[in-house]
Amino acid sequence: MRDIEYYRTRPKIDAHNHLNLGMRYASFLSWSGKPIPNFPRKMNGLDEMHDVIGKYTRPRCHTQEDVVALIDMSVKDAIADGVTVLEGSIDIGFMVHYQGNSDAFLKMVSNFVSSYSKKIRIKPELGLGKTFDKAKITQWAPILMESGVFTSIDLYGPEIEDGIEDFKEIFKLAERLGIKKRAHVGEFSDARSVRRFVEFFDLHEVQHGIGAAGDESVLRFLADRKVRCNVCPQSNYMLGAVKSLEAHPIKAMLDAGVPVTVGTDDLLFFNRSVAEQIFDLVSLGVITETDADKLLAEGI
Repeated sequence: MRDIEYYRTRPKIDAHNHLNLGMRYASFLSWSGKPIPNFPRKMNGLDEMHDVIGKYTRPRCHTQEDVVALIDMSVKDAIADGVTVLEGSIDIGFMVHYQGNSDAFLKMVSNFVSSYSKKIRIKPELGLGKTFDKAKITQWAPILMESGVFTSIDLYGPEIEDGIEDFKEIFKLAERLGIKKRAHVGEFSDARSVRRFVEFFDLHEVQHGIGAAGDESVLRFLADRKVRCNVCPQSNYMLGAVKSLEAHPIKAMLDAGVPVTVGTDDLLFFNRSVAEQIFDLVSLGVITETDADKLLAEGI
C-alpha cells in the first residue's frame, strides 16, 4: 500500500480552501499567541464553528498586515502538502481592512500570485458570504471581478435558497467575464438543493455537494454537465455532515462519473491536508488507489 509520502509528493489541486482559515493550527497559534480551547475538535455543525470563528479567529485579524499573514500561512502550508494548484478563496470582507481601497486589495492578491509563482500556482477566488453586507458586495464585487485578478467566485453561507436571487446579477457578470462560478451547497442540504443551485447560477463547480449522493438522478445530472464537486471529507466528518469517513459518499460520486477533487476547506479547523485525506480514504477502504489517482489528476 502506498504511504502518505506518495500522496504528498504527487502534484495536486486544493480547489476548496478558505485562505483566512487555511493554515495548520500550529501555524496560527505561533502567529496569534492565543490558543483556542480543546482544538482542533469535532464540532456540532456550522453554528459551533462560527462561534469559534467569532470568538477566536476573526477578532485576531485587525490590519492589512494580519490579512497578509493569514493568507501567507495558508499558502505555505499548502506548499508543504505538495499542492501545485491552489484555488484559494479570499473573502470580500477583507476589503474592510483596506478601507474599501480596491487597488490596494488587488495589489495584495496579485503579489501573492507572483511571489509564489515558482512554488505553486495560485488562482485567486473571490469569496462572497451570504451574511456579509450586501450593499458592500454590490459595490465591491464588480470592481474586483473586472480587474482580471480573480479566476473564480464562490458563494457561501447558509445552504438555503432564500436570498440567492440577490446574487444572480453577480453570477451573470462572472459568466460574461469568463470567471468560474461556484457555490457552497450540499454539505448539509439535499440533492434537490444541489441541482437547484447549479441550475439557478449555472454553476461550473459545487463546493461540497455530497448531498447529491442521495439521488442518483442528481448524480447523473452533475456528471452529464461535468459539474465538479470539490469535497472535503474531513470537514464533513468533523462538522457532523457524515457519521464517519467510512460513510462518506465520495465513492458513489466518483462511480457515477462526477468530477471530484478533495479540498481542505479550513485546515485550521479540520487538520487534514489534501494528501492526508486521500491517504485516509484509501487506508479505510472508502476508495481504491485507482480512485485516488483520479482525484489527484482532477484539476491538474
